Amino acid sequence: MQYREIMNKLFFTLISFIFFNFANAQIAKKIVQSNLKNVSIDSLKKGFYHYQKTNPSVAKEYLVSLLQKASSKDTILEKHKIHYQLAIIFSTLRNKDSSLHHINNALKEVENDETLLSNHLYLKGGIYYDFGDYIEAIEYYTKVYNIAKKKNDLFAQANLANDIALIKTQIGDNADALQLVRKNLPFYEQLLNKKDSEQYRAPYLNSLMTVSDIYTNLFIDKGKNNKKYLDSARYYNSIALQKSIRYNDDEAFAISLTLKGIIHHEEGDIEQSTTELIKAENLIQSLNLPGQLLISQLYRGKNYYVKANYDKAITYFIKTDSLIRHTNTNFPDLQELYILLAKSYEQKNDAKNTIKYYNLFHEKDLQNDYLSQQALENLHKEYDVVIFKDTIDSLQKSLKEKKYNYRILIAVFLLLIMIIIMYYKRKQVQNHKQFQLVLNELDSKKQQEKKSPSKEINISEENISKILQGLDNFEKNEQFLKKNCSLNFVANKTNTNSTYLSKVIQIHKQKKFIQYITDLRIDYALEKLQADKKFRAYNIKSIAAELGYNSAESFSKDFKRRTKLYPSYYIKKLNETAI
Repeated sequence: MQYREIMNKLFFTLISFIFFNFANAQIAKKIVQSNLKNVSIDSLKKGFYHYQKTNPSVAKEYLVSLLQKASSKDTILEKHKIHYQLAIIFSTLRNKDSSLHHINNALKEVENDETLLSNHLYLKGGIYYDFGDYIEAIEYYTKVYNIAKKKNDLFAQANLANDIALIKTQIGDNADALQLVRKNLPFYEQLLNKKDSEQYRAPYLNSLMTVSDIYTNLFIDKGKNNKKYLDSARYYNSIALQKSIRYNDDEAFAISLTLKGIIHHEEGDIEQSTTELIKAENLIQSLNLPGQLLISQLYRGKNYYVKANYDKAITYFIKTDSLIRHTNTNFPDLQELYILLAKSYEQKNDAKNTIKYYNLFHEKDLQNDYLSQQALENLHKEYDVVIFKDTIDSLQKSLKEKKYNYRILIAVFLLLIMIIIMYYKRKQVQNHKQFQLVLNELDSKKQQEKKSPSKEINISEENISKILQGLDNFEKNEQFLKKNCSLNFVANKTNTNSTYLSKVIQIHKQKKFIQYITDLRIDYALEKLQADKKFRAYNIKSIAAELGYNSAESFSKDFKRRTKLYPSYYIKKLNETAI
């Protein structure tokens, strides 16, 4: 659900060139030809503001002319403001390199002004976020957070917490994201009680919509069994709808309408979902928000897919894919679009397109698995840096007071970098060794049960034998892969009671029941991943579901605890070995 990418950027109008690309290019060309050098500064400013949202290609030409005039000694134009606006425009036009070029120039102009520096660093983080570069986004958000903390700017800190939460949702860490955003809601509500509260409306609305989004994600992540998540999503979205009408915020209203359609989709009310999405699309078209249109069309396609109308579903999925490619949009959930296209073409017996989109899905799945692991580790590391940097600041102050040589600090820093590099290289070697150990364990695994120990368990030998035979059948039939594989379930399958079963497992399997089931599942996963190339092509969530887990997180924790490796690393090494 990528509408959250739109919500957190208060100063962006996302990717508005899609539907006007051809017309914009022609108009921009005429403007260049008309030579804006002789146009006054006031007229250039008016031209920029006039085209800023409706025609970014034209607005860019006005800014370029303003930048040329700013180089003249006769003007008092502030170049950093023009570079700042050009960075926004180029980001809107999906030109990442030019956008970063101009924000870097703006940063050079304001390096001695902490307030402006903070604003410009925030924009740079936002640019990286919009292009899916979450690691870099975290880096610049952290810098802004440090400045805000130094100035005790609670409002800025709250906004940064929302941005960090949005990145967490992108990598699937919805529980932590929810905690961050929900903490901010009472804070924003207090700010809205102030006289000059208009500036707080947008972040408040964004928080409401983000919370609704996260609850919807949690509903999906938890297997769609817990309706309370969807009830919470609907509750916060209804508030967002009411407040967006009250504040006359059409963009927030359009996003909330889209959210409403998505919530109806997840609860299975397909007709109502389509109705809400059509309403949202009409408003999105008038506001010129093709980025939001991307989300709406994706779910229009999903609605048709659920109703088995695969021709219509493919039409909307292809429209969504076209928008993504034209805007160079990159987000982790993109793989869902490709698997839906693959499955839709499969229903139409179109083998060529089925294979094409499945390969795209698999390619994106591997990228996402790597991104989630790397970004999550980096996120925790970078967010903890906020605390770590306080310690560094204190050390730096102490060093200055004691008049230590600055070279010592550099040497310590370089040493720290070397230690980190050595640590990660050593970790890679350890992971490789552990991978080989896991393979060796699979090769040498014994099939026979351990002999019964002499410990008395007050169960007849006949009953023990029957229970062990039942467990043997239970394992051979792979019934441990059932989702609700409880002690009572296994006792029923082995024709005994839970007390006897628990004792036999503890004595003869030498482990507790939960560990027994977990080991069976992880053993199964290790062997099947090694033997079955198709199984290795599944994403982690699908593998977890195949093994009877309710979530990918639980499976990953058990796999790591057993093998000391992440499943993604194990699969990657198996694929490399297969090649």
